[in-house]
Amino acid sequence: MASINNHITASQGRVASTKDVAPAKFEALVAKATSKLTKDTTYVWDANINGVIVRLITNSRHQYDFWVSNWWPGPNNDAVLPHGIIWSVSGVPGEETHAYYCPDRFQAVFVNTEYYGQCKSWALGIAAHFLEQRYNVHSIHGACADVDGKGVVVVAPTGTGKTTQVNKLFQHARGRVVGDDWIYIKHPTNIDNIANPILEVTQPEKSLYVRTENAKEEPWLRSVFDRCMLENVITDAKDCMHPPGEKCAIKDLGDTKCYWGFGNSRAMLPREWMAGPEKVGDKTTMKLMVLLRRDKESPAEVSLDTDEAIAILKEGKTLIRPGAGPKEKWGTYGYEPWYNPYLLAPDHARQEKFFRDEMRAARVVIINTGAPGESIERTYQRIITNLEKA
Repeated sequence: MASINNHITASQGRVASTKDVAPAKFEALVAKATSKLTKDTTYVWDANINGVIVRLITNSRHQYDFWVSNWWPGPNNDAVLPHGIIWSVSGVPGEETHAYYCPDRFQAVFVNTEYYGQCKSWALGIAAHFLEQRYNVHSIHGACADVDGKGVVVVAPTGTGKTTQVNKLFQHARGRVVGDDWIYIKHPTNIDNIANPILEVTQPEKSLYVRTENAKEEPWLRSVFDRCMLENVITDAKDCMHPPGEKCAIKDLGDTKCYWGFGNSRAMLPREWMAGPEKVGDKTTMKLMVLLRRDKESPAEVSLDTDEAIAILKEGKTLIRPGAGPKEKWGTYGYEPWYNPYLLAPDHARQEKFFRDEMRAARVVIINTGAPGESIERTYQRIITNLEKA
C-alpha cells in the first residue's frame, strides 16, 4: 500500500484561548512570538474568505500547506493589505500553548501549536466578525447541500453528523455539496419589510477539512482520503481509541492506518474529489434548516416554531467530542450558543435576529441522531421528506 501524507501535531485539538486581548498586550505577544521567525522558516499567504482577506504568518509548513489548500487565494501582494492576520509560531520559549485574539485589530496569535483545526476556525471567526459588523452577513457553523435547487442548511455542534448527512444529500441524483462546516447568509438591510425573504447561502472553502472517521460508515471515502493531506491519522493499532467491540482498520482489516482510530483525525479534501465537479456548488437558496442533536433522551424528530428553535440554539447544549476543548472534557456535555464555537466576538442579540429572519425563509426541524433506532439512512430520509414539504 502507498504511504499516506499524514502529519501528527503535538496539540491534537483546540488549545486554551483568550479572545479579548487589549492591543498593547497583544502587540507584546506578537513581538515575542515573531522573534522566533526567520526568513528561512517563515511562510506567508493571504486567503480570500468570502471577500475578507486573512493573512497567515507561520513557521509551520504543515499549517501553511493546509491553509493554502483550504482557501481561495487572496491577492497575495503588498499592494492589498489584509483585513485580518493570524500569526502562528511554534518554538516560543517560556510561553504556554495558547491562542489569543485582539478584537480591536481583527488579529490573532497562536503560540506553540500547529493544530490546523483551531487556526482554520479562528480564520473563519475573524471573517465572521468583520462580515457581521460591516456587511450584515450571518456566519453559521453548519453544512449545506443543494437538492434539486433547494438548499438544506444543517446547523449542528461538532460530531452530530452534519458532514455525514451532507455526504448523503449530495449523492442524491439531483444533489450537490456546497459546504460541510461553515456557510454565509447575506441579509438585506430592509429584511424587516420583506414578508417572505429569499436568502442565498454561500460557503468559503475551496477544500473541506473533514473528520476521517466518516470513512467508517462510508467505505468509499477511504481511497479518497488516501490521496489527501492528513492530520493526526492513527498508523499504529496500539494508539487507536476505539470503543469496545469496534473493528480496527489496522488489526481487523489489514490496513496501514485507521481513519476512525481517533475521533479528531482530519483530511483536507477537495470537494470535487468526492464525486466530480458537477456535484459541487458554491451557492443555493435556503429552503430547509435542520438542527441536529445527539442524545438518548430527545425524540427522533420535532418540527419547531421559531421560539422553540431559538431557545435550542441559544442554549447550544452539545456533547464535547475529541478535539473540541481540553481532553478531560471529551465525552461530557458543554454549551456552544448558536452551535458555533468559532465566533470570536459574538453579538448574541444579532445572532438571534439573523436566525429569526432565516426561519421566516425556511422550514425548521430538529433531528436527534442519537435516538434509539435512528440511523444515518433514517435521518437522511427525514431530511428529504421535510425538504419536499419546504
